[in-house]
Amino acid sequence: MDGPLAGVDQQALQGLASLEPDDADPAEVSRAIVRVVDTPFGKRPFRVHMDPSRDGAEEVNGVADRVRAEMLRRIGLERLLRPEFPAS
Repeated sequence: MDGPLAGVDQQALQGLASLEPDDADPAEVSRAIVRVVDTPFGKRPFRVHMDPSRDGAEEVNGVADRVRAEMLRRIGLERLLRPEFPAS
């Protein structure tokens, strides 16, 4: 890319990579998956946040989840946020 934004893509990628702590454990993702799968149907979380860099993504996602839930409630579609038991 030429012009005033030349190199911005690489700078962004390098900057984001530098935010991850050296002790971030990728296996924590698999442990979180196991916890969700082991949670009984109907009690599983809508979303699980993984934020080893503590960059604020967990807070931002939490706000987005609350806003989305409120919007769905206001238009009468809050049932979309609740699981339904499979037909037997």
